[in-house]
Order: sequence, then structure tokens, then C-alpha cells
Amino acid sequence: MKASFTLFFILTYFFVNGQEITGNIKNHEKSEMDLVLLLFGMDYPISIGSVDKKGLFTANLDNANLDNIPNENMSMSIGPLYFNFFFNCSNPTDFGGNAEKSAARQDFVRMTKDGEWKGTAFLVSDEGLRPWIEDSGYNNAIKGSFYEVMYVEEDLSIKTSCTSSVYVDDNTEIGTEYSFDIELKKGFNWVEYTILEVYKTDPSIRASFPSKVTISNMKDPSKMLWVGTYY
Repeated sequence: MKASFTLFFILTYFFVNGQEITGNIKNHEKSEMDLVLLLFGMDYPISIGSVDKKGLFTANLDNANLDNIPNENMSMSIGPLYFNFFFNCSNPTDFGGNAEKSAARQDFVRMTKDGEWKGTAFLVSDEGLRPWIEDSGYNNAIKGSFYEVMYVEEDLSIKTSCTSSVYVDDNTEIGTEYSFDIELKKGFNWVEYTILEVYKTDPSIRASFPSKVTISNMKDPSKMLWVGTYY
């Protein structure tokens, strides 16, 4: 679907209670829409809340229900935990016994109306992060946080640091550092990625990229902006 226009959601109020977040999405001049996750395909949306035409929304991961997801779709989307974070360690053994635990990652929250996909919401602390999230090859990363949803089949605790690498050009490889300190509960979880350092590159070769990142539970939902595109 082709985007007809882009709208930036500016949250003027936020409240979090466990897995539930409520707020006011300013400038949401639309009809009521459902907030859904599409981890297991377009035919099986998982509702986590809604936004009304005035911009008031509630998103609660505790409401996510997998009862109607076919086993085939589940098995196609679920994979090893170490491979399901936005940033991955170069060696799965850095995750110890949790490396092969089952998990699924949801990058963005989708908005639907009458079952049709009408928009996508990016969860970031700074609007400037969105271009990099959409195309990291051509858009520079900046310091800040972005947020995703992670599904796991059992309670997991990950506290580790690891290194990986990114090629700057054909002959240069730069080390990156990722620090994980996160408690994942069985079911769906908010995950926060905080970019602490950015490696500056020659823009004619490739865009600047995160070189030091922490991965944690969502720390302060009041810092989260919902940035969206409508279709």
C-alpha cells in the first residue's frame, strides 16, 4: 500500500501500569482504529488496544490472545531468542542456556480499521530515529531509544554483554557493543533499545550506525513518541 501522507504522533500524556499504556495521540484526526500486532501474518492480527478519533489510546500487552493462531503460523514465526532482537550478538553462546529459547519479535504496531491495515506506528524517543529504522543503509542513526514487542514462551532473564561487527566498507570492520539487561515474562513484553553511541561514517559509502546499545525493559514510557504513517 502506498502512503498517502505521514503523521507524527506527539504524546501529550502517558500512563503505564504493568503492560498497559494509555495516552493521548495529538493530531490523530482519524476514526477509531485497532492497535494490533502481526507477528503471525495479516490474517491473524493480535489486538492490544485501540485509539479513538480524538487520539485517546490504550495499549495493553496483557490482552494479547494467541488462541486463534494456527500452529503452522506459530512455528513459521517463532525462532531462537538470540536471533530475535533488533541487535544480535555475533556468537549465540553469549546468551548461554537462553540462546535457543523460543521467541518472536514485532517491530512496529499496526493500526487497522474494519480489518484493513490503515497505518503503522513507530515507537521512538526522537522522531529523528524513524528514517534510520526504516532504512539504516541510507539514513544516519542518532542517539535515543526505540521500542518493540517481544513474545516468549516462558519467563527469561538476560543479563549479558556481547560484541558484533559492522562493515564500514569492503576493507574496514567496526566492532559494536550490545548490553542486555532484561526480564522477559511469558507472553508479550515491551523492549527498549537505547543507542548510546553512534559510529560516524563517510556518508558517500554508508550511513552512520549504532556502535553501543543497551537492551532493557521499557524504562520510562513518557519518553515514547508514536510516529505513524497512514495508508
